[in-house]
Amino acid sequence: MRGDPLPIRKLPANSLSGNGSNGMNGVPVPIKADNRLTAQLLQCSQELNTSPVNILLTVFQILLYRYSSQRDIFTVALLEDTPIMLPNNLTGDQTFMQALKQATLAIDAANEPALELPADDTLSGVFVSNPSSVALTMDDVASEDRVVMMIDTHEVVLEGQLFYHDEEAATSMVRHYKQLLTAAFDQPNQQIGALRMLTEEELQELALFNHTKAPYPTDKGLHTLLEEQALKTPGNVALQIGNTTLCYEALNRQANQLARLLVAQGITPGSNVGLITSRGFNMIVAMYAILKAGAAYVPVDPDYPVDRQQYILSSAAVSLLLVDQEYPLVAAAPAIPYIDISAARLDRYDPANLRLPVDSRQLAYTIYTSGSTGKPKGVMIEHHAAVNLILWVNHRFQIGPADRLLFITSMCFDLSVYDIFGILAAGGTIVIAGQEEVNDINQLQAMLWRYQITFWDSVPSTLDYVVKELVVMNPGYRQHTLRLVFLSGDWIPVNLPQRIKQFFPAAEVVSLGGATEATIWSNYFVVEEVPPHWKSIPYGRPITNNFFYILNEQLQPVPNGITGELYIGGVGVARGYAGEPEKTAAAFLADPFHPNTGGRMYRTGDLGRMLPDMNMEFIGRKDTQVKIRGFRVEPGEIEHVLYQQGQLESVVVLARGEEKNKKELIGYVVAKGRFDKEQITQYLQSRLPDYMIPTQWVALESMPLNINGKVDRKALLDMVIPRQMVVGDSPALTGEEAIMAAIWKQVLGTTTIRVNDNFFELGGHSLMALQIMSRFEHATGIKLPAAILFKHPTIASLLGSIERKDTTASWQSLTPIKPGGSKMPLYLVHGEGLYTFSFKELASYLDDDQPVFGLQPWDLQKASDVEITMEDIARHYVGEILKHNPNGPYAITGYSFGGYVAVEMERQLTALGKEVKLLGIFDTDAENAFYNKSWRETLPKKIRRQFPKFLWILQSAVKAPYITIHYQYSLLVKKLRKMGVLKEAATGEENVYGEIKVINQRYHAALKAYHLQPFDNFIYLFKAKSRINFIEDARYFGWRKYAKKGVKTFDVPGDHVTMLHQPHVRELGEILQDALNNC
Repeated sequence: MRGDPLPIRKLPANSLSGNGSNGMNGVPVPIKADNRLTAQLLQCSQELNTSPVNILLTVFQILLYRYSSQRDIFTVALLEDTPIMLPNNLTGDQTFMQALKQATLAIDAANEPALELPADDTLSGVFVSNPSSVALTMDDVASEDRVVMMIDTHEVVLEGQLFYHDEEAATSMVRHYKQLLTAAFDQPNQQIGALRMLTEEELQELALFNHTKAPYPTDKGLHTLLEEQALKTPGNVALQIGNTTLCYEALNRQANQLARLLVAQGITPGSNVGLITSRGFNMIVAMYAILKAGAAYVPVDPDYPVDRQQYILSSAAVSLLLVDQEYPLVAAAPAIPYIDISAARLDRYDPANLRLPVDSRQLAYTIYTSGSTGKPKGVMIEHHAAVNLILWVNHRFQIGPADRLLFITSMCFDLSVYDIFGILAAGGTIVIAGQEEVNDINQLQAMLWRYQITFWDSVPSTLDYVVKELVVMNPGYRQHTLRLVFLSGDWIPVNLPQRIKQFFPAAEVVSLGGATEATIWSNYFVVEEVPPHWKSIPYGRPITNNFFYILNEQLQPVPNGITGELYIGGVGVARGYAGEPEKTAAAFLADPFHPNTGGRMYRTGDLGRMLPDMNMEFIGRKDTQVKIRGFRVEPGEIEHVLYQQGQLESVVVLARGEEKNKKELIGYVVAKGRFDKEQITQYLQSRLPDYMIPTQWVALESMPLNINGKVDRKALLDMVIPRQMVVGDSPALTGEEAIMAAIWKQVLGTTTIRVNDNFFELGGHSLMALQIMSRFEHATGIKLPAAILFKHPTIASLLGSIERKDTTASWQSLTPIKPGGSKMPLYLVHGEGLYTFSFKELASYLDDDQPVFGLQPWDLQKASDVEITMEDIARHYVGEILKHNPNGPYAITGYSFGGYVAVEMERQLTALGKEVKLLGIFDTDAENAFYNKSWRETLPKKIRRQFPKFLWILQSAVKAPYITIHYQYSLLVKKLRKMGVLKEAATGEENVYGEIKVINQRYHAALKAYHLQPFDNFIYLFKAKSRINFIEDARYFGWRKYAKKGVKTFDVPGDHVTMLHQPHVRELGEILQDALNNC
């Protein structure tokens, strides 16, 4: 049976009245002291000039302290029929002699009987001397959470009722009490926390628990495992993105060539090489290349704020940076040389394996985690530690060439280490999900099916979202190839394993734990049946060559069932923290349980206990560290950054949430003046990753303090927050509100939704509106037009309209993105995707007083029914702009397809006598418009284009072969689908995407029939630097013959898609704002 830790409860008033009979209820567990122990007791009593009762009482209090880890121990002692309440502020570093003296003084000072205790005092136990002479019944003192000891000079009887512990628990406590007595007599000057409490049998049981030693190769590096596999299965697929693949032989060859380039650039064994790349083949090639060159890789997330990126590179002493495109960090860190992998001429280098000696004690990687002092900590892991983990997983779970893992993890999260190096060491295939796919639950479902994935590895919340979406949208979904599910990094909902098997019947679910400081995972538990009384999934047992210890503050093992701090030992323990010797010394200690090996153990800060079946249970954190979406977060780091902003007098960041695995960060603030939530949030976004940004803010007049004058964090967590104190909060959700909120969370990809949150401010757009209404109808049977979100953009107003039966609404194309500001408004026209959410990032990098609005299509639930022209589209958008801003002037910019619409809008506004001060185009090629001309007119031009187009594709294939092949293949698939040769892949929401497809067809038909005409204005052309599609006029994109006043061109980083996203969008925003200010 799984029990609860020993609780400490309050003593009810008047419970020691002393007015009972001598009848004793309950089951006493007797123990007779042997002659040696009795002799020691008497000898100790004489030497210390104190009574045996005082000694026995002191050891009883020590027992309670060791069981509960509570320093304030309150014991009621009935000595000679007089009840006395004895507070005893024990600490583990006190000696037994000090504790005895403290207890004796407390007894001598207790003149008044403890007939009644204050309501807020806490009772741990009752100690009764000479019980036969005490007028007391067990009913007077017994409690399910109270320990009662009755003792006389002939016999020791320990009797108690513990929460979920009955006679068996009492027997254990008697055994430990006796062991503590022996230890105290033998070492009276020993710290009470270090007194031995476990018996020899228990210590042997713990030693057997950690009997995990097994041989493993100590002469191999992570890259060696790939080299061996490339010899075994050279032609097998190692990596896959969409329909593009890379085999083992090619992966190893490219990594060798890049490694030689690194060596030529001065990289030597022991160097640290930074890596900031997009998700793709280059990322994995670069990792192996760095290792092959003898260096360690330091992953840096492209989406991290530049300040954080710079700190990581500086802290890790990075000497070279590998990128695959021009990231802002490159310009921000000019002192660090860099190599653009996508532009590197690797064919110049020998593709054979390098012959550098392999030292498995060399550093393999440094991954940064959140730090409590305001700066992240770099965890340094050596090759041998990762090799041990990988080989254990692959052997224990029989990973092999038939396995296909869906890679959804960031390279900055240590799960990626196994996902990459582990799968490729076994000959399996890594299917790499793009960032958009990672963020889209529906696409993840589709990928699991399409690629016949066999292995899933993630934090629990990700798969939980996938399964919940299936329950709502596709309850008949079944995928039978997924055979292994790894869940780690956060609490696993107890019912999740069973829900996983509903949709993935063949899946074996495995819970794993550990720490980044101990090489990904150090323990595991295979989840089979989950009994209904379980409150959590067990933490399990240590993996091969790893050890787990559950210790108290004096590093002594605690008894089974008692909570202690988790320490990890063995080969997985990290080298330490990069550049931080003091933090390393505090967290990585000598392993006292394996002194002959010179090993170390890592203090995790996690709390746990041993279950009766010798599986560990994870209890929680000893400090304030929390897990958010699987990432470790130190609230202290967030607080440190907030104080630097200067707006706050006091701030505390805490994690709240009903479910352990679904915590959200709450910022409690006392502002110096008016609290500006938006300003603070933007400040944090420029300095911290998104998972470290609080989702809720509570403004207080002052912080609650405890009796020591420190901020009372528990009081903050327990606080019932009045509505007016919450910045951006709303009441609890009920009924249809909860259903709608759950749908919003799924579609918008956020963890927190409140009834007054604005759909569009959260990033909503027209396609999402359709998805939401489709799912709401599926869940409730209530059909609503998607356009109603424009009229009622919050859950509160939306459901209020249902009650009022006011559900009619007209579709609005004009969508506020950043409506406030005094400057000339900017109107952004959608591209082929038909939605404007991509512009939200761009708007955040424009001036604070720059208004921004998006233009999205006509009502998506109606527009597919009508034939439209480009003139109609522009006329509709112009009409909405004029309603919003009748006098002008206007700044209009169109993205991709929207560039053509923007040009026609300029023509119509000019005809109305309005001024368009800026006409901008984002990466739109004028020659790409399919004019309504006869084949005789278009054929010569198409023929003339073929040769330069062929040369362009050839050059592109040399520079970026796999990207080029993937792009050309996608074009072919698109054409075949257009011809009806190939069918569209099922998405599960064909009713939504079918309408989008039809509207796109209508819009493209309108473009095909459209005749571009010259106009009397400038064009501001923003061109993506990275390009794999052929454009005949690479300088002006064909616009020069239409813009009579000329074309102003701006080269912006990224490609046609990524130019609007991090990290490139920042530079685009700066260029665009400059153009707006000077037009």
